Amino acid sequence: MKKILAFLAIVVVAIALLPMLGNKLAQNELDNRIEVLVSYGVEVSNSTIQESYLNTKKHYEFLVKDTEKFMKYLSQFSDAQLPPYVHAMVDGILVGVDVTYSNFPINDGVYVDIYPLSLSKKMMQDLEKNDLNFYRYIKNLLQNKGVLYHINYNVVNNSFNGYIKDIKEAYVLEDNSKVRVELLNASYEGNGILMAPQRLATKIDSIKLSVINANEEVNVVLKEFSSSSNFESQSTYASGAKLKEIEFSVKGTGTEDAVIKTNDLHINISSNTQADKAEYNMKTSFKELNIIAKASALQATDFNCDIFLTNVDKQSMQNLRVLLSEAKGSVSPELEEKIQKSVVNIISKGLTLTIADLSLAEIALQNAQKVKGFSLKAKLDLKEDADVAQKIQNAPLMLIQNINLDAKFKFSKALFALINEQAPVSVFANAYAKEEGKELVFDINFTQGELRVNGKALQ
Repeated sequence: MKKILAFLAIVVVAIALLPMLGNKLAQNELDNRIEVLVSYGVEVSNSTIQESYLNTKKHYEFLVKDTEKFMKYLSQFSDAQLPPYVHAMVDGILVGVDVTYSNFPINDGVYVDIYPLSLSKKMMQDLEKNDLNFYRYIKNLLQNKGVLYHINYNVVNNSFNGYIKDIKEAYVLEDNSKVRVELLNASYEGNGILMAPQRLATKIDSIKLSVINANEEVNVVLKEFSSSSNFESQSTYASGAKLKEIEFSVKGTGTEDAVIKTNDLHINISSNTQADKAEYNMKTSFKELNIIAKASALQATDFNCDIFLTNVDKQSMQNLRVLLSEAKGSVSPELEEKIQKSVVNIISKGLTLTIADLSLAEIALQNAQKVKGFSLKAKLDLKEDADVAQKIQNAPLMLIQNINLDAKFKFSKALFALINEQAPVSVFANAYAKEEGKELVFDINFTQGELRVNGKALQ
């Protein structure tokens, strides 16, 4: 019995000592991250610590002291050059970080709050100079953690989840314009390092922005946004986003009232560079689009767009992406020339563009009755040709021989009649169109410089 009691006493003492030993895994992870930031121009301007038997709480204030070094750190997570405005946004920014973790080594969780305490030097100076009251409002908002990210991070498997603090802010500008911003119920989860996660999913209940002045009222509303992304690498990824509703409206005396509203918007983008050739895909769709204005109105339902770009030379496309990222800053004549040469190089390697589906189920103009829409399926092949650059310079028409196109375009007869009212094309339709029930069909083929529509050579 004494042996059992002695064993139990050892177990109890061991458990009691666990917090005193500390959670070295969490501590080491935190120390390593701070060491990296400091090496890239970030200064720890303030830090405090609160320790209890169970938990450790640390507060840090990070100041971006050397912006050039910090930009190099950020550039590690992008194969594109960061635009100059990022430099301006982070120069001298002060960020608060609160870190809490258990003193028990068996707990792998780290809980982090991240919030800006001050915007960049220049932004704060400009605000103070141009509108002192707004400067004080922004300063007070940030000091009170008005913009805050909360993260629950597992330091063992690099999984995380969290939320963005709700934002409900309103302010009256010097010209008496009322500005209102709302961000409600934003959450996210994923895995990987936070700066470049392998997977990231986001949900937001609503985003609202309104500006009201004496002459007009502008409102932007987004409802039920969600997104999901998976990254194999910087150039191989799949991303998708859904939006239940987006509405943009303008009302007022100085402008014409207008409302643009879209429901069930879906966007999916993917890239695959793991094979010999690169592949890119974009899918977009919406359930309903309504545009209402005094002079015009449009209703459209069930739009779908599915486009593939395949057989693309990987290195050539990568070179173009880098050049286009540089163009986000300033475009010099030399950079323009490099971009043009890069595009020509991509074309010279050959590629295939496939429109798997471009369609609209129904459409109505000027509050008229809805009519059936259209559909397009097409495949365009550009043959590989090492002499493309030379042909562009000397004989551009020779490039036609490199193009092969097969396409099928279908219009409802009712839609074609509407189009014909705006831009008469009935002569073309009568000569080349093929009727299939209530549709007009155009089978288009372009090979070796000859264009045929429904088997007839275009005159």
